[in-house]
Amino acid sequence: MTPRRQRTIICFVIFILFIITFLNSNHFKTFKGKISPKTITIENIKLYNDEKTFIQNEEWTLTIPTLNLYNIPIIDSIEDDNLENYIGHFPISSYLNGNICLAAHNSGFDHNYFQYINTLKQNDEIIYKYKDKIKKYFVDKVYKITDTDFSFVSLDEKDKIILVTCVKDSPNLRLCVEAIHKEWLNWQKYTNIKIQY
Repeated sequence: MTPRRQRTIICFVIFILFIITFLNSNHFKTFKGKISPKTITIENIKLYNDEKTFIQNEEWTLTIPTLNLYNIPIIDSIEDDNLENYIGHFPISSYLNGNICLAAHNSGFDHNYFQYINTLKQNDEIIYKYKDKIKKYFVDKVYKITDTDFSFVSLDEKDKIILVTCVKDSPNLRLCVEAIHKEWLNWQKYTNIKIQY
């Protein structure tokens, strides 16, 4: 083997080792074929906001019967101007299976959809509709986190939905309602529910 060929092979091996080291570093992790940031921040979440994932709002809704909220439209963004009229979906979170994360205002805006989520109790129903799929969740726990804690958006396989909103008079805290998926619903039967905003 010539010295030139040996150098080429050594450089190639070093390059491959560099790529493997980079992908396994603390900056990225893989989940079901996706590369995601290991440290989840509001900036990282905004990077995942891809307009190609938007769908018709009548096909993407949230219903919480206990709070008299029916078929509230969801949008694939957590930007303040979108939360004026919609419940926002964290684009880095799941859309159907896995960990779905949603946010909405609870005071001071025209639409404060999550104004009373602090009153939800264990086993209250949350109904999530995405395109023609409808899932029923039951509240499991309610807890508070800091405004810089985005660990709840982590990609995991647990089938749950997390509702997030601000905490009144505590700007550094967020209220989370975590609900666990229990059953799929019949699409035709569910769509007969009157839309209420």
